[in-house]
Amino acid sequence: MDNRKKQINELEQRKREQIVSLDTLLTRLGESLLNRAAGSFPDNDTSFEELAVYRQFKRDIADSEASIHTVEEQMRRFRELEESIEAKEKEDSAGLKELAVVYGRLGKALLEEPGREPYAGFCAPYRNQAEALLNKVLSLEDRLSGLEEKEGGNVFSWIGKNAQGLVLRSFLARAQENLELLHRNVGERYTHNSTAILPSGDTGYENGFGQTADIENLCSEIERRRAESRIFQQEISDLKEEWRNISVSHEGGPLRQIQTLRNHIVRVRDELKTLYRRTGAEAASLDGIERRNCIDSLIMPDDSHDLDSAMRINRSIHDDEAMVDKLQTSLAIDEEKSKIDKYRRIIKDKKDKIAQAEKSIMEFEESIRISESIIKKLQNGV
Repeated sequence: MDNRKKQINELEQRKREQIVSLDTLLTRLGESLLNRAAGSFPDNDTSFEELAVYRQFKRDIADSEASIHTVEEQMRRFRELEESIEAKEKEDSAGLKELAVVYGRLGKALLEEPGREPYAGFCAPYRNQAEALLNKVLSLEDRLSGLEEKEGGNVFSWIGKNAQGLVLRSFLARAQENLELLHRNVGERYTHNSTAILPSGDTGYENGFGQTADIENLCSEIERRRAESRIFQQEISDLKEEWRNISVSHEGGPLRQIQTLRNHIVRVRDELKTLYRRTGAEAASLDGIERRNCIDSLIMPDDSHDLDSAMRINRSIHDDEAMVDKLQTSLAIDEEKSKIDKYRRIIKDKKDKIAQAEKSIMEFEESIRISESIIKKLQNGV
């Protein structure tokens, strides 16, 4: 490999490294100068226009970072709301199941209460149904008990008894469920009935009808559980409203919004870095930029080392570029000379071939003349 090409590669590599070093140095210098300017120049000062851009970039980054923090806090709150809603819904669901059990106990107590007012009038539409279901349950229990007590028989009888037992148990379970459902419906409807006597404050029931303590206590417990459920429902509603407000405020999703903000910060920081580099280059009087008085007033003695280093690296870069140009020119000249030598060899070869061809032509022409002379002699001889 030509040594000049190797030298060019080494110079190009060193140039790239020096450019990186110079950019880093100028960026650091420009950032330092703009930071000083921010503390020295008022906001309305127009003598240093880059300062206004610098301040805008800084505000933009700070606002975006604050927005990210806000969204992250809202995401945390969003998760807390989901967990709270789930927990309260589970707790309310458990409470409603317990309330259903109390409704059933109340309905059973009402239907079992002797026919006294105010129970008689309210329970009348349900008594026949309750008695029918109860009788059905008792009948099925008796039949099932009798079937289980039956002994003996062959294998077919045993299979038949088991099959009959499964059917009876299924009917019994359905009848018990229907009876329990009726009890719950009666208990719930009684507590919602406008004529029902319900607890009032801590004084018990103001009924005057001699309600039993069990019914009185069950009604009191139902009201307490209802009140708890209403509180749960209101809390869940409030939590869901807050959850919806957070969800609506983040179009496209909070994670996407955060990523958009972070991408924006990256772009602004790149622009800010370019501004730093340009300000540092002006301070070092590089790239043909003349230093302004506003920048000159910001330079401190501590900056002399960076300024000297920047000018030295910049000269080295230009020297390397000049050397690369010189070497590339030398290579280009040699390449053109090599082409000239090549073309000359081709021309010489072509000329040699032409001379050989001309010689062959002359020989062919002489052969033609001899042949023509022979033809004439032969013709005269005839």
